[in-house]
Amino acid sequence: MVDFVKVQQSDHRFTVCTEGLKASGHSEISIDFEARLIEEAERFLEFASNYLLSSGKQIKPGETMAYGYWLVKFQEAEQGDCLETWEYSADASTFVKGGDLTLGYWRDQHFVCHQHKAAFSPPRPDELTVVSAGVLKGLPAQGIRYPSPDHMSGWWITTDLYDGNIKSLRHEHTYHVTAARPDLARYLALPDGFRFNFSVAEKVWFDEKALEPAT
Repeated sequence: MVDFVKVQQSDHRFTVCTEGLKASGHSEISIDFEARLIEEAERFLEFASNYLLSSGKQIKPGETMAYGYWLVKFQEAEQGDCLETWEYSADASTFVKGGDLTLGYWRDQHFVCHQHKAAFSPPRPDELTVVSAGVLKGLPAQGIRYPSPDHMSGWWITTDLYDGNIKSLRHEHTYHVTAARPDLARYLALPDGFRFNFSVAEKVWFDEKALEPAT
């Protein structure tokens, strides 16, 4: 059985570590996070623990794992034999200690999917998203997700600057989109066929026509 030990680092930050993995031949795992994410932190450690115990595999220092939309890496702690959780920075340029983004994306994306009775279907951060001018600048945006090849997220996100000229659209890694537009990240786990439009007010709906093959 695996338990969790919570340590308060400051008024706003906590660390939670597993207790019980070592007895099964694994390293204990810890994660540092903002206090508001404590439930998500325990859920993450439960996920990692169940994976180790059910698969029989080992997590070694330097190995990565996808968790929902984001990517984490496990690093040796400076003290003890615990593996610390590090995560992609917002622009995916490096790994930083902690799990604020990972846990926040997990919580917010699950909330939106549950709100709209939709399956949880996050893209990978390295998949490409189609964007128009103004999206990365923060203008009100509209998005639609189409069935797409594996290297594409399926999302097409535009603003009122888009005039219908497909050649003006750009392909951006999805991590660049969420780094520039964290307000849109929560909607990106909605599955194919979903749309959002924030030109006037928040509006999210399923459009069956988006699933039809192009003609």
